[in-house]
Amino acid sequence: MNGLRSLVVMGSRTQGLLLKLLLEERGVETVCVDGVEPALAEIAGGVQDLLIVEGDLAGPTGLAELRARTDAAVLVLGRGAGEHDPSDPKAVVEAACASLERRNAPPTTPEIFRRARILIVDDSATYREFLRGELEQEGCTVTAARNADEAVEALAGGGLDCVILDLVMPGTSGTQLCERFDGFRRRRGLFFQIVILTSQDDEEQLMTSLNAGADDFVGKGQTMDVLKVRLMALLRRKYFVEDHLMRLPRLAPSA
Repeated sequence: MNGLRSLVVMGSRTQGLLLKLLLEERGVETVCVDGVEPALAEIAGGVQDLLIVEGDLAGPTGLAELRARTDAAVLVLGRGAGEHDPSDPKAVVEAACASLERRNAPPTTPEIFRRARILIVDDSATYREFLRGELEQEGCTVTAARNADEAVEALAGGGLDCVILDLVMPGTSGTQLCERFDGFRRRRGLFFQIVILTSQDDEEQLMTSLNAGADDFVGKGQTMDVLKVRLMALLRRKYFVEDHLMRLPRLAPSA
């Protein structure tokens, strides 16, 4: 479990240090604090994968505030339903490690698609709706655009993970639009993926599309399963990078 971080929030220094020792034996970097305020300070200074919190110490308000400040898993120590008995530190550590393993397991294909926010850009209403139906069936959130102006407006709204772009567009080529989208994401520091869809499935068009900034190129003659698999691979890599960046320590603001 190298690279994982936990934060133990307990009033008893002895119990907290025991949990720290047991967790670090399992490869989990651990910090102990004795209250909600120092815990919030630790959360502000870095990213944790797991919080182990003494329920009576934090209280409902403190627990709610801790959960609101981090997306880490939270184990509550206490005697109530759903809480973990603090008198059995080995069992607490087993539960903590199990939670970390679940949290850090590779996402499944359904999980990736349910997270995905996709823009389809195609002037054919029939093909747009066909793609929308296929992707929404997988759990994706889909926006559709019929031309460059609608596509740019959708991109400006933010929050997209991938653009599926038809190569042949009225008024502009898909390659030109791809270059425009690539410049847009570079200027704004965005990380959405660009997939070119085309009936011109040849090596020359592949090279042209990739040089224009596309991340992948799929011929319309391919089956829908091929598009979905390649889309899933792009999204999986995107989410891996994003989630990894979220784990990096936050820089303290300059004075």
